[in-house]
Amino acid sequence: MDIGCQCYHKQASSIVTAAFLFPVGWDNDWFNLFVAGISANSCCHVELVFEDDMAFSIFSQSNLFFRRRSFANPQYRLVSLSVTPEQYSKAYRFCADAVRHDIAFNEMGIYTAYMQPCPMFYTGSSQEEGMTFCSKIVTEALQAAGIKEVDDLTPCTTTPSTLYTALSYSDRKIGHSLSFKREQLRTSGAL
Repeated sequence: MDIGCQCYHKQASSIVTAAFLFPVGWDNDWFNLFVAGISANSCCHVELVFEDDMAFSIFSQSNLFFRRRSFANPQYRLVSLSVTPEQYSKAYRFCADAVRHDIAFNEMGIYTAYMQPCPMFYTGSSQEEGMTFCSKIVTEALQAAGIKEVDDLTPCTTTPSTLYTALSYSDRKIGHSLSFKREQLRTSGAL
């Protein structure tokens, strides 16, 4: 009796990681502590990280960046998602293209993200406005890639905490073990 062979081929996947900063201690920047203090999850910053360690985001009083980072700071928590190669490529291209524009940090934008229940201020894209904040630009990158976890988010009202919640409950989340984080710290020279 021939029962046949059903072979299942899992589609190759890639990983994108959101690195969230949870500042602790008074030696942190006042702005980070302020944002974390008004946040539901106590995080103040997010960066989008790719498999080649390229990180995409913006810091207070700086311009958009897309460069290698190690995340040796133990105050970062990583949320990684398994995505399709197409989604990965779209997100990567968005970041590489966005950094070519002169996009500055929008301090009022992050404040209003916490205060506006519906989009009223800074509703244009980061590239249109020439200014942004970390969770807005990372949300735009994930939406450009078609990442379903952020479909319902409005970038100008998305705080790091809101994005953390959206990604943390994903069924595509990949856990990082303590040994993974320890290896990152060892590789960076922090241990």
